Amino acid sequence: MREKIHFYLTDTKNKIAIGVDIFIYTIIFLTVIDHGLQTMPSMSKYHVLLERWEIVPIVVFSIEYILRIYSSPKRLGFIFSFWGVVDLLAIIPYYLGLPADLREIRVLRFLSLLKYEPAAMNISKAFNRIKKELIIFSLLAVFMLYVSAVGIYHFENPVQPENFTDIFHSMWWAVATLTTVGYGDIYPVTDGGKIFASLVVFVGLGVVAVPAGLVASAFTEGFKKDEK
Repeated sequence: MREKIHFYLTDTKNKIAIGVDIFIYTIIFLTVIDHGLQTMPSMSKYHVLLERWEIVPIVVFSIEYILRIYSSPKRLGFIFSFWGVVDLLAIIPYYLGLPADLREIRVLRFLSLLKYEPAAMNISKAFNRIKKELIIFSLLAVFMLYVSAVGIYHFENPVQPENFTDIFHSMWWAVATLTTVGYGDIYPVTDGGKIFASLVVFVGLGVVAVPAGLVASAFTEGFKKDEK
């Protein structure tokens, strides 16, 4: 029984399994639309009806989650997997009575549609080839984010305490600058802060450009192997 349930929940070629996926995706789509309608003032008179609809996806997702755990060959592996966490976050706010609405996280389930597309495997393989390099650059980015926040705080806090209140508030500026977005809501006004910001921008270009080059190289290598 467990093997059959697991087969119908995971196989991408069986008609019944495909039908189950279509049913789940339809429920997710309707739930997202329902949530959007509840934010519209013109739909306020239907809010009670729209909120009652939420019981349907909760029941469906709860049953599906339990069946996936029950049928999974590695139950703990599924529970702590990406999709297992997504499934849990989709239902746990309802049972715990949390005010935070996490229903929109269900749209992440649509990413699993990629399992029906062989080309998606190329993307997965490309990231697997460079995952160590990406981890290193991610750690480097976090390090640079903190250093940038500390540096700009010491330059700008004395003259702009309302914008650079502390190091953690300064991280917003560091994020916008390192990613070269530059919203312009807060910016350095001291000479030291401007010089430091210029250095951060140049470093940010490298931190962003190198991972992008690694990804492009991995894709190119993967496509060449497929052609062979």
